[in-house]
Amino acid sequence: MAGLGIDDAMPRVINSKTHSAIDYVHAATNFIAGAIFRKSNVRASNAAFALGAGVLANALMTDYELGVFRLYSFKVHGILDYGVAATSAALPAMLKIQDTREAAYFYAQGAGESVIAGISDYDDNSGARRQMRLVGSRYKLRGPRQAA
Repeated sequence: MAGLGIDDAMPRVINSKTHSAIDYVHAATNFIAGAIFRKSNVRASNAAFALGAGVLANALMTDYELGVFRLYSFKVHGILDYGVAATSAALPAMLKIQDTREAAYFYAQGAGESVIAGISDYDDNSGARRQMRLVGSRYKLRGPRQAA
């Protein structure tokens, strides 16, 4: 996936439909963590809310079963998932909260997102309603109402 050699050996057991549901649970988990962290660590709380918003935006804009705006493919979504995983793991150092319980949450989020991304089949377009077709040297967007 995404040209990363590190995940080529992982089995692709999560399809786009399952992954889309996982994304909304992941976003909700971050929003809940943001609320829980609010009294103890405002920086961690804000980061959890921002991370949740990013995950939610990615889910809403992906062309898969539970996507709403369907602006980009599930494969692009996968590339962004790796960015979310890296961001999650980097947040404790960026916020200077490495030795706190909130840091453990972000490390676990990064690891979990990496595993989910690694075992998701980003080539599964079964829930896609839009497609990009190569026409000449340009891409042309084909929606559900346009003929092939």
